[in-house]
Amino acid sequence: MTNGKKSAIIAVVKGTAIFINYRIAEIITKIDNNMRNLLKHAFINIHLFGTTKNIEMNYSKNFRRLFLAALIILTVPFLFSACDIGGEIIVPSGATNLSVNVKNDETLADNPADVVIVTEAKMLITDIQYERERDGLDQLHHTGPYVLNFSFDGSLREIFKGYVVRDIYTKAKFQVHKPEDNQSVPDPEFIEGTTSDKRYSFIIKGTFNGVPFVYKSKKSMNIVINLNSSSNINLKDQNVTIVFNRAGWFKSGTTVLNPNDAGNVDVIDNNIKSSFKKAFVDNNKDGQADDN
Repeated sequence: MTNGKKSAIIAVVKGTAIFINYRIAEIITKIDNNMRNLLKHAFINIHLFGTTKNIEMNYSKNFRRLFLAALIILTVPFLFSACDIGGEIIVPSGATNLSVNVKNDETLADNPADVVIVTEAKMLITDIQYERERDGLDQLHHTGPYVLNFSFDGSLREIFKGYVVRDIYTKAKFQVHKPEDNQSVPDPEFIEGTTSDKRYSFIIKGTFNGVPFVYKSKKSMNIVINLNSSSNINLKDQNVTIVFNRAGWFKSGTTVLNPNDAGNVDVIDNNIKSSFKKAFVDNNKDGQADDN
């Protein structure tokens, strides 16, 4: 078996595991709630309040374990037997191989006369999720950490590609988070020491009045972006593009903010968070929203 084939099988297994995990969680929650209601109604008339509590506790502890174990035993053989059929990698049923790309909404080159010129930016992402239209719950796509290096020429830069449960989604959500204690990250520049004030979530490099600077944000950000419409993720392969605009990172109105001034940190961090403007289905990856 070639390395490429092995990698493809691993990707399929991971994506299918995400799909199975959330379906199991939904099933257990529904059964759990129904069983609790049955227990309450069964004992309310005979006033065995202590017994009801004990039975419910035993049910909650034992039933969940047994039910989850049974589902795993029944599901896992099918999971692995369906990954590779006749030498062809099969996409898990009910899942879409979804890529997520980011692009800058501003394609104009920096003016050499600008006070602040950004030459490089990167952020550390820990989670990507989507909010489902039918119940408002979040569907996990992937858990990091991984690093996104931004492109400023208007081209797309891929964050991640992996399987997600097919559904209709209304919002894209991701966490920009500085590293946790003892957490390994792909880029050592996000960690300068063992204390919290030496770990960073967003790093920007450039010049201020011609002098090089490095801005390092310590703020964790939960970024929520409305999709341009209820987006139906239901094909074998699809793409979501997230658009940001760096033009306002170091501005407050018309005032240019000095990235070296600690008094500007809160405003700059908020500017970064609000610079992620929109997200949309973009299956042909041209940076424009598809008709959905």
